[in-house]
Amino acid sequence: MKREAPVHGGARPLGRKEITEVIVRDIMTTKLVTVEPDDTLGHAAQLLRQHQFHHLPVARTVKQAASQRNAYTMQKVLYFEGVLTTQDLERAAAPVPHDSSREGLQRPWQEQRVVEVMRPTPMCVTPLTAVGAAAQLLVERGLQYLPVVEYTQSEAETQTILLGLLTRSDLLLAFAHSMGTDKPGVDVHIPFTAGNMTPVAQALLLAAELHIYVHRVFAVHPAGGAAHTATIRLGTIHPAPLLARLHEAHIPYTFADPAREDDAYV
Repeated sequence: MKREAPVHGGARPLGRKEITEVIVRDIMTTKLVTVEPDDTLGHAAQLLRQHQFHHLPVARTVKQAASQRNAYTMQKVLYFEGVLTTQDLERAAAPVPHDSSREGLQRPWQEQRVVEVMRPTPMCVTPLTAVGAAAQLLVERGLQYLPVVEYTQSEAETQTILLGLLTRSDLLLAFAHSMGTDKPGVDVHIPFTAGNMTPVAQALLLAAELHIYVHRVFAVHPAGGAAHTATIRLGTIHPAPLLARLHEAHIPYTFADPAREDDAYV
């Protein structure tokens, strides 16, 4: 039975990339817990409970020689074969109608092999898939994860190599990072009218004059006739100087005050 290191902590930091520019390779989880096709369901169930997962990639672990600085080292390659989920285990453990003719042929579900119940052809993405496209797949198909694979040709046969997983949590963390919400700061919301972002530009100029770092400016197209609002993520937890300047310039704003439950309005 082969085991890899726990999945947590495998995603890479994004740096200053825009979320729309990020590819799957930048945020995927690379430290995986996997099971072999011939592992028992009992072993797989133990891993799922231990790590509190709902799915496990199924892969054959093969050691291959790799050249590195004129020397050869052995590295593990994961040949991807499918995914085992908690639902698959539940179906395998469900009681079956009694059949006296098959009595003695039925094995306990814990002794069945992963390959007998796994899902062999899940939807996958490659490391170069755009994060936006992967996120759309997750939402449209109602998925919680996508295996990240690459394809290699070997002996006239295409092999699928498992490189990682892309989960909804990976996407949420990437979005939080791109918005700067994973760092200390506050959001200031500036209303504006369609086609006129002068208040937003003025707010940014005032922040620059006060040497207040701006993590991100974010505006979305409103639905249902809602007012246009730009969110400015400030890299400070003391926005009072900027708020005072906004007030002096008669620029309306709202901001989430950590010391109060409601928003402060001016």
